[in-house]
Amino acid sequence: MMQINKIALLVLIFSILGGCIQSNEGQKAQEQNENHAAVSQPKKLPPAKRPINWLLFEAENGNMPVDYLADMDDPTGNTYIELDDIIDELYVSEGEAYPENELYLEEFSDDGRRIALCRESQDLDYLIIKIFDLSTTKKITEFKVPNRDYAVMSPDLRKCVYTDDAAFFYYMNQGQETKALGHLNDGHYLVLPVFSPDSNQFALVNSNHNILIYDLSKNKLIQQIKSGLDGIQIEQWLYNDNLLLSSYDLDKTYLLNIRTGEKRLLMKATNSPVITSDNHRVAYLNSKGEMQQRDIPTGLPIKYSNLFHRIGYNVSPTQWIQTTTDLMKYRKSIPARKIIASSTLPDQTGNSYAAQNIMDGDTSTAWCEGVKGDGIGEWIKIDFGSMQELKGFELFNGLAKSSKDFQANNRVKRMKLEFSNGQTRVIDNDFISNEFLDNPIHTSFVKITIEAVERGSKYHDTCMSEIRFF
Repeated sequence: MMQINKIALLVLIFSILGGCIQSNEGQKAQEQNENHAAVSQPKKLPPAKRPINWLLFEAENGNMPVDYLADMDDPTGNTYIELDDIIDELYVSEGEAYPENELYLEEFSDDGRRIALCRESQDLDYLIIKIFDLSTTKKITEFKVPNRDYAVMSPDLRKCVYTDDAAFFYYMNQGQETKALGHLNDGHYLVLPVFSPDSNQFALVNSNHNILIYDLSKNKLIQQIKSGLDGIQIEQWLYNDNLLLSSYDLDKTYLLNIRTGEKRLLMKATNSPVITSDNHRVAYLNSKGEMQQRDIPTGLPIKYSNLFHRIGYNVSPTQWIQTTTDLMKYRKSIPARKIIASSTLPDQTGNSYAAQNIMDGDTSTAWCEGVKGDGIGEWIKIDFGSMQELKGFELFNGLAKSSKDFQANNRVKRMKLEFSNGQTRVIDNDFISNEFLDNPIHTSFVKITIEAVERGSKYHDTCMSEIRFF
């Protein structure tokens, strides 16, 4: 009986052990299946940033010129950045002891991630080209260009071609030793080259209106194309092997395929045409000097209201920048907690002229004083709610809703600024940007009083559309 019980006990133990082993193997198999399933599941990637279509403009109205970037996907024209805001930030981040006014823009990289700034000084017999990362504001590199006048950067900002007065061309790669390229044109007149999108070749026009294409790696002429057009200039080298040509004799713009030699008319205009890197949009000036943009595949116009043109500036597009880099971070602004005014023009035909309009981020709205006459002595007070350091301000004067409204109403010609620390400034409002160059002002508010106006053609209401303190 005892023997049987021992046998039964052994069987029971082996059964339990077998069950445990089977259970562990099943659990391992289940875990492996779960792990395998987890690995095989596709990971959700964050949505890709949409590149913003920025367009670089030069603007001039007889006073100080303004270079600025405008977001062309915002049809209102309210999203813009003055180039000086970008240069100021990069200058401060560099921390070197030379005057900021020695810096000016050379070019943005084709992807909008970097910028090339030139430093030019009377104390230097050469240019210094500085390359900055726009995401970090840090300087990547700098190099010297012996000639002070004719330097052209490649789209990736790694290569530079420059000339002397005799049209003798030189080449630099990433700031390294200069290589002489020789007399690349026939010496009759100087035409600067246009780089290919991959930065390995460049093209220029000779005096016979032929297009010459040079390969930098081979250091030789590799192609010559007869354009059949008089008075041409190469505006851009596009990604689809097309050159954008302007014929100033014919007042027309063409696309020339460098592989086939075929050219086709793009439009009847030659004033400052620039095309996006994806070849989808063209911007140009029409015969009236107004900025236009069109969708190239469809030929349809794309609406855009140019803010600087509305307030009397002549504008010229110079470079498209399609980028995911956050450029708006360079546009600093001190917000207001409260805004009050001595008087306000009553609402008319659905339009408000309230004091808050002066800092609402919309240049098509404005504060307009509401007394009889020109509003001399009327004021608006911007309260920041705490002490702030003001380095300057940017003012869009008048009623900038449209060119017609701007001309019809008064603009501020001279104004008095009063600050909480007791300081006072009287400013003749000739420029959009005004900086306190001697010393920043520490204040908790700014009170602006109208002292003189530039009369409008129809109304005596004095208006200011938008102000930004930085």
